Amino acid sequence: MQQNPQRDDLGCPEFAVLVTAEQAWPAFERAVLQARTEITASFRLFDLSTGLLSAEARETGDTWADLIAAALRRGVNVRLVVSDFDPVMAAPLHAAAQRTLDQAREIRDGLAPEEAARLSVTAALHPARAGILPRLAFSPFVLRKLRKLPRRLRPSAAETGLPQLYPVSHHQKVAVVDRETLYIGGLDQNRRRYDTPDHDQPAFKTWADVQLLLRGPEAEEAAAHLDCFLEDVAQRRTPLEGRHIRRTLSVPRRAGFWALSPKTVLREIEEDHLAAFASAKRLIYLETQFLRSSVIARGLAGAARRNPDLSLILILPALPEDVAFDGNQELDARYGMALQAEALETVNAAFGSRACIASPVQRRMAARDAPSTLAGSPMIYLHSKALITDRDFALVGSANLNGRSMRWDTEAALRITRQDRIARLWQALARHWWQEDLPAAALEPGSAADWWQQEIQRNQVRRPEARRGLLVPHDPDRMAELQQPLPGATEDIV
Repeated sequence: MQQNPQRDDLGCPEFAVLVTAEQAWPAFERAVLQARTEITASFRLFDLSTGLLSAEARETGDTWADLIAAALRRGVNVRLVVSDFDPVMAAPLHAAAQRTLDQAREIRDGLAPEEAARLSVTAALHPARAGILPRLAFSPFVLRKLRKLPRRLRPSAAETGLPQLYPVSHHQKVAVVDRETLYIGGLDQNRRRYDTPDHDQPAFKTWADVQLLLRGPEAEEAAAHLDCFLEDVAQRRTPLEGRHIRRTLSVPRRAGFWALSPKTVLREIEEDHLAAFASAKRLIYLETQFLRSSVIARGLAGAARRNPDLSLILILPALPEDVAFDGNQELDARYGMALQAEALETVNAAFGSRACIASPVQRRMAARDAPSTLAGSPMIYLHSKALITDRDFALVGSANLNGRSMRWDTEAALRITRQDRIARLWQALARHWWQEDLPAAALEPGSAADWWQQEIQRNQVRRPEARRGLLVPHDPDRMAELQQPLPGATEDIV
């Protein structure tokens, strides 16, 4: 499935497109094995008990803890920042961050003191807090959530008063080895994220994602970002504009007793999306977990109205993960669904028949109708965050097309302008969904959307096992009864 990457004389990819964990994790493991001096990384989640996949890495042991310990023993400095989370509103994620800290302590316990000293693992809680007014406004929801938590997950401070609200997190997924090799995209490191490009497992285990591995000046720039982003969000320095690495960064508001939101200081990823839409001539291609941002939707619509030759291919999951697999019908899920329905309506109204909007499903019949099915088949959960316009521009990273990723959370993405790299990315993403080499009409910017649209429409009426590829039309009205607009609420919260 993976396109053959170019390699340098060290055996490390010059530029590799890695679709799903089956491709990404072994490549990441090999990069860590090649580290000589330092590994620095920041992930939303990083479970050090995750099993190793590559034969080379498995010579060090069974898990990422073993791989990291081996790097420390050979003199490599390892610095990992995982996101910490609101201990009430995101208690399971907060617990996951604490588990990573516990795993790091276990690694140190098995090492000599000088080896253990090379390991730094931090669970970083974004410093932005909700002001007193939104804390009071959300208090019924927060206290209800608190009461439902098992006692072992309840923060001790919450027993005596209204908990603080920490609405922002570090959502990026990026690692740099020796300031020379960059690993960046949408994929965290834990068992839930494992999947293969065939997605031949139960729907609730599927996870379509894209990660890039490359060498070049982009790695040094990413390392500089990782060195400083905690200082940036704490307002101890002013971040510089990124050239290759584009970011979202926010900081706490001063005297923000009225504010739920942080203050955005960098929105480079949003700016790059809007600029790319405006300059696109024939095709905009997007893979995204969410399309909830009204700014992004209006940017797409404006580009469509200005250019009648412009078409769109948009790949979305059939439903949000928590709705499809966990039955979540809480207000946050309902509001997110309403925002996406509104954004899709804006985009469809502007593009009309020039928009091909699809969702991935497995090529088999579902045992029963359920939220996790679409067109009679189990859905494939899509988590990728990728943009390509024509053959000129691409962006791959951690940011979804929602206000939270565009304005609040710490995000990182790679800007790509080299046409050979854009071509390799486009071919890898297209081949992933169609599971075959494609004709020129399916890849040319001027004809791709029409070709994809026709085949996707045919897939809707084909038997699942007879479908071409993995895509069927997206259904924006699926479970529409759950959609709940919240007039006056910021869209950035979800």
